[in-house]
Amino acid sequence: MSISENTLIAVREIPMTAVLEAEQIPYKKIGHEAVTVCPWHSDTNPSLTVNDDKSLCFCFVCRGGSDSIDYIQQKFGLSFSEAVERIAFRHNLVIEHDNIDPEVAAAEAKKRRAVFEKLERTQEEFRDYLRDLRAERIRDLLHDRNIAPATSRQFGLGYSPSGFFSDRITIPIHDHRGTLVGFTGRSTRDETKPKYKNSENDEVFDKSKIVFNEHRALDAIRESDSVIFVEGHFDVISLWQHGVRNVVAMQGTAAPSEAVINRLARRTKRFILCYDGDAGGVKATEQFLKTAGPMACRGELTISIVTLPPGLDPEQCINDEEVDFYGLIENAPTWLDWQLDYWLMNIDRSDTARFSQIETVIRAFVESIQSPALRQYYIDKASKSLAADNKMAATMAKEWAGNIKPQKSRRKWYKPTPQETRNSAERRLLRLYIHFPELRDHCRTMMENLQSPAHRWLWQRLIELQDHQPDSVSSHSIMAILAVCEPHYTRQLRSIAVPTIQLKNNPGILSHIETVLNTKLTTNDK
Repeated sequence: MSISENTLIAVREIPMTAVLEAEQIPYKKIGHEAVTVCPWHSDTNPSLTVNDDKSLCFCFVCRGGSDSIDYIQQKFGLSFSEAVERIAFRHNLVIEHDNIDPEVAAAEAKKRRAVFEKLERTQEEFRDYLRDLRAERIRDLLHDRNIAPATSRQFGLGYSPSGFFSDRITIPIHDHRGTLVGFTGRSTRDETKPKYKNSENDEVFDKSKIVFNEHRALDAIRESDSVIFVEGHFDVISLWQHGVRNVVAMQGTAAPSEAVINRLARRTKRFILCYDGDAGGVKATEQFLKTAGPMACRGELTISIVTLPPGLDPEQCINDEEVDFYGLIENAPTWLDWQLDYWLMNIDRSDTARFSQIETVIRAFVESIQSPALRQYYIDKASKSLAADNKMAATMAKEWAGNIKPQKSRRKWYKPTPQETRNSAERRLLRLYIHFPELRDHCRTMMENLQSPAHRWLWQRLIELQDHQPDSVSSHSIMAILAVCEPHYTRQLRSIAVPTIQLKNNPGILSHIETVLNTKLTTNDK
């Protein structure tokens, strides 16, 4: 079922400045054109030129740009059809699909629009109730949780004195497109159960498909190349207020669907689970790993698991000066270690049935790891915990490794996306610049095409180094800079300064890099 050509034409005929206004994106008029911030690169000085007459946009810095659909795709991380739907919805256009009666489509669109308009009116009412003099107790509760008024406004927090969310703080819930689709109500009294209450599932609200704060966190997820999952909505809000912007929460308590994980994995392959330090947090972690664990075993993403102090949640940790929350995030161990340690914790050899059951589970788990070197590491680790002494552990590890049948293909090969190819080329260019001084003049001419925020940041530091000390560019000087920069930059750039691979300066490498960096990515490539 594809969107009709008539709909696409109608969407593309909408002036681009009108599209910007509908999204509340600022722009500045300059003659017959306008300029705004470019979403195709880390743009601090608006460099995207918008032309309403041609319904096109173009960036003279990164050479990115296209039409309004392409712009919305890039800005909000949407698919082509999602971008078309978003623009059409904002401008009251009926989306027609091929092979579907236009009258039926119009009726369905009218019905959905009525639902969305009702949700917006309800949100306005909840916000008004929170500002009411009679809601002083609710405002005090937010103050006690260190939620600033500006943060409350940004997340649209409200209050419902009666009805479905009676005497609850309301949190508006948006889908990954940024459309308001429902609410979560948080109880304001200890005796009120359940603590959280969601809108009923309907044609627009399906909690299994929703990740809270995904639409706000998109830019930060891309920049940090990681996404942090927490349990509660107020965990998200508190972390966001403290500057941790790549944070989200699952809307439901069940395991996320593979579709949700795949959608987020298009933004980053690095997932960080930061659930509460209690039994509920452990259960939430296990639920998440049911879906994401097999994908991590196949090398499709990486998962780290933060262990918080017992009894504390992320909101409490970020507000506690004695807890190094940022250190916990940056140094979080891999999920493989967490999972294995969880099974081995307090293992009782006297309970032979239980011991045998755990050993079977651990063996199946370790054998599912597709990297031979990594698998052997966990065989050794598990053997030392399962065996009675070191001699028996060595025997067990040898027998275990010897009984694993080799597989023809342990890891499915995925063709790198054009964006991944570009990131790899940018990293290689920076490595060559740092480690091959004789290539610097040639490399320097290509640096203006860097798009990754981390890579552009490193290039600026290299320029500063050379301005003060021309011969100071080295692995040691770069690592000294990375030691004091933001943790997510340290992680992304460490292997550029100190490579984990053998560097090669083969003929044609720079030519290949130049070709990649000069190739304009289409929205489908990103």
